[in-house]
Amino acid sequence: MSAHVNCLSVILFLCSLKAILVGTPQNNTVDLSGIPLTLKDLDRIISYLQHSSEHIDNVELCFTELTDEMFLQLLPILSALPHLTTLSLNGNRLTKAILRDLTETLKDPKKFSSVTWIDLGNNVDIFSLPQPFLVSLKKRCPKQGNLPTILEFGEGQMSDLESQEDLCSADEDRNQPDKINNADTRRLLTERTIEVGTLTNKCDSEQEAACQTAQT
Repeated sequence: MSAHVNCLSVILFLCSLKAILVGTPQNNTVDLSGIPLTLKDLDRIISYLQHSSEHIDNVELCFTELTDEMFLQLLPILSALPHLTTLSLNGNRLTKAILRDLTETLKDPKKFSSVTWIDLGNNVDIFSLPQPFLVSLKKRCPKQGNLPTILEFGEGQMSDLESQEDLCSADEDRNQPDKINNADTRRLLTERTIEVGTLTNKCDSEQEAACQTAQT
């Protein structure tokens, strides 16, 4: 019974994929979210993206079991879409290894020329985005108020962030005595300067008073 159910599910997925990859994308969006993809499906997807490139603003590949290998095959095609503004890749099997290729691609202004948002949340170990990645996106849309963020935290992310905070706190504690000593030194020097100035003015005043008394 379970074998028949699995076969039926595969048939339904294939039918869904085939139905989506026909004609002009609805609302200029290619939405394959929730459809498990394999390497065999990529040829059909790549062909459709190439033929419909002028009509694609958004590509959603959320929860499609996309792997690094599969994404790297799609990367040249996705980056060449002239009107692509958002790329959703969350909920897949992607690792931080793809960030290097993706960042290098973004450094070329001719690639992903219209992209303002790339969602990489809820993947295997992508917990932060490289600064060059964010800067490249910001250059494409200077008026964009929000940069891409990882909204969904992996189990290890919170501990990583806590470790970073602990390290920062430790560094601040180590550096704090020097700052305090420097501040104290400056304060003492200032107080002594004021004190010397006050004494000098006091002596001058006393000498002037003595001179006036002698003259009278």
